[in-house]
Amino acid sequence: MICPHCHSELKDNATFCPHCGSDKNTGWKEGAEYSDLDLPDYDEIVENEFGEKKIKSSPLAITAAIIVALAFIATMIF
Repeated sequence: MICPHCHSELKDNATFCPHCGSDKNTGWKEGAEYSDLDLPDYDEIVENEFGEKKIKSSPLAITAAIIVALAFIATMIF
């Protein structure tokens, strides 16, 4: 079987084309195009959407926050 949109070879009884995304149930939609899956990384997406890089927490800061939280819980119990 051949995809009517991008002419890639499909498995028998395929419901969609893994190359261009055309779908059997929607009539092999027009305008669907295959582009390779070279996606940007998460930090790049965050920078593009929010204009700043994702701030990474240091293990020391996480440990300090846990100690403070445990101390607060201990004072509430006693």
